[in-house]
Amino acid sequence: MSATAYASSSLSSKDQSGCTSSTASQVPQLLPLGFDSQIAYLLGLCCLAANNQYATYVTTTAPNKQNPFDPTSWQIDKVGSKPWDPDFSQIAALGYKPNPDHYNLSVYETDINDDTVEIPAGFIARLEPTDINKSGMIVVAFHGTQNSFEMFQIDNDIFPHTFGGSIWNLGTVHGGFYKQYTTGSGGNQKDLPGGADGSLAQQISNYLSKTADVTLPVYVTGHSLGGALATLSALDIAYNFKPKFKSVSMYSLASPRVADAWNNAQDKGGAGTFVSNYQQHVPDSYRIVNTADSVPTLPSPLTPPVLTTNLCAHVLGDDLAKLFGIVKPSWLDLNVVSFTDTNTVNDQDSPQPCQGAHSCPAVYVPFLYNLAFPKS
Repeated sequence: MSATAYASSSLSSKDQSGCTSSTASQVPQLLPLGFDSQIAYLLGLCCLAANNQYATYVTTTAPNKQNPFDPTSWQIDKVGSKPWDPDFSQIAALGYKPNPDHYNLSVYETDINDDTVEIPAGFIARLEPTDINKSGMIVVAFHGTQNSFEMFQIDNDIFPHTFGGSIWNLGTVHGGFYKQYTTGSGGNQKDLPGGADGSLAQQISNYLSKTADVTLPVYVTGHSLGGALATLSALDIAYNFKPKFKSVSMYSLASPRVADAWNNAQDKGGAGTFVSNYQQHVPDSYRIVNTADSVPTLPSPLTPPVLTTNLCAHVLGDDLAKLFGIVKPSWLDLNVVSFTDTNTVNDQDSPQPCQGAHSCPAVYVPFLYNLAFPKS
């Protein structure tokens, strides 16, 4: 997997004043059955809010474009004090207000001084409608890759791990994404169900245990790395809490492949098993993908690490994974919303998060806006 692929357009979303919304993408003629364009745009704004939450409270050192392996490049420098409240103003403009008991999610990473620091990872919010034509919901949102720790220690750690360990054993997944979801405050990793103390898995479980409401749907979302975490979290929530809520749905933006297995006799079916279990428990899922964006192509279906080959797959609509026999065809393969936008309007003079086909504020969210509010 390319070490720089995640970095170029996943940087923190500061300085968006110079970010021009790209309008090059075309709205698809047909959308998957069940796909809600209004909800998708709302969740896109939640992804943006999660990215901006990080940028507001965490300062990173400047990236070294010539040498991304520079140990001082793009590292966590300073973290602001809690609470790390997101800016919900754009979400409020759509006719929703967050319940005061929203929860700011966190993870533990390493800063420039090699110290462990707690940083914002996104949020869980119960959104109450201010418009009588809308309904309440719970949204779980994760930010995308924001620093070199996440790029090298999380994104590029492709050694497979069993989802749910020996208790659930629901197939195998990308080890770095699973580590980010299940590692706690002491740096210890513990399998699902539950995860380690202080882990994302535990924080989400604790919140939903107290908020169970069969009248509310749960939507899980994220951009880039956040889309991968959303995939893991959606299955975790559906497996644990689905009867306690109206429904569990997942909308990912620019997610890399999440299913991951060793190409050997012991684990060859692990990726396909995870995809099968995921589709069974979270059928109301959608991948939103810019075909000009390189991140959703990673890791490749056949990825060679040091000694063997990893078999990697998306949970929905992965034609290459089907070609290589990693996953089986499914009617849920239709649940991919794709478009093409090279984002030439934001050049090298634009703020970093605005550049490139992977940009959340310049490409993905504007596309979802056009879906939700088509021009006449």
